[in-house]
Amino acid sequence: MLSLGAFAYSLDLYSVYPTDSEKSTLGCSRDSLEQDVVIKLVDKGTMEEQIYHYLAGCKDLYGSEAFPCVLPPTAIIASPYEFTFVAMPMWGTMTKITDFNTVREIVAYIRCTLTGLAFLHDHRIAHRDIHEWNIMVNWYCRHDRLDSCTQRLHDHYSSSSVSYAFIDFDGALQLPPTTSLKDCRRPADEALLRVPTYHPFDVCQGERHYNPFAFDVACLGNLFLFYFTEAIPAVPILAVLFSRMTTHVIDDRFTAAEALAFFREVEAQLSPHDLDTNITLKTDYDPLDNPDLYWSRLLPEIQVRFQLNRPPPLTWTSRVLRWLNTTRLGRKVVTLFRRSLCI
Repeated sequence: MLSLGAFAYSLDLYSVYPTDSEKSTLGCSRDSLEQDVVIKLVDKGTMEEQIYHYLAGCKDLYGSEAFPCVLPPTAIIASPYEFTFVAMPMWGTMTKITDFNTVREIVAYIRCTLTGLAFLHDHRIAHRDIHEWNIMVNWYCRHDRLDSCTQRLHDHYSSSSVSYAFIDFDGALQLPPTTSLKDCRRPADEALLRVPTYHPFDVCQGERHYNPFAFDVACLGNLFLFYFTEAIPAVPILAVLFSRMTTHVIDDRFTAAEALAFFREVEAQLSPHDLDTNITLKTDYDPLDNPDLYWSRLLPEIQVRFQLNRPPPLTWTSRVLRWLNTTRLGRKVVTLFRRSLCI
């Protein structure tokens, strides 16, 4: 049994992992210390199993220092069957991001998720399946529909002990430690394998290859845009962060570590008054496709100040290629054309 610092266990009781499906690979239990855990069945010989074994050897995940916001295994148990048991601390799912009420709550979410992604990428693990359901909160409740649980969760969002962490590596990929985060290339078809909710347009122009690390950053940036566009007037520099994470010019896109370093500078400049500013969030997919929608929320003088960080307009060739790729025939034609020219 691996030893975890107290920070890695939930502080209260919120929504338990869904385990009522006949096809579920998750189950709830308790360890020898009477701490709630989740046990996942992981197929042997898979990349997912390899990643869990690797994470089990990462001392940073089990120390008493700052938690790197990736939920670690507490035990990996072999079986005589074609699967391995992986035990993890019980954390909460179904974080209701639109219930965040202040800049402070948004800042905590952004900080934790950027920390987790930077940690994964530093160990050359591309998550490749970034969405809300794969980000946990350190609080859960067996009776999540009770008003008392809902209120306690809201209180936890704004507390100093709140933490969020990445889970679920069944779509992840770990590459050699010398792999370049900027120049990594993988077959473009791999980008289409997981939930596409926040996918950027990195492989929508007939590309033969893509960078899974840059892809991860854009997915997380698109999640931020979907939920946090309403926070931009209160914290204008968030527009720069979101732009540099999601720009279609992939070479100009932040790495996860760069985004985290930038955000730490942003957070350090926020006063207690800034952090306590009330925000009413609403979700919107349109800013993911049109940066002008969130840049227009800035005052004109601020837009001028940050202009160099604004994504450039799409070229007409990119627009045509994206349009052609909306049909199966068009995608085949564009892909064959690019392959014939080796571009």
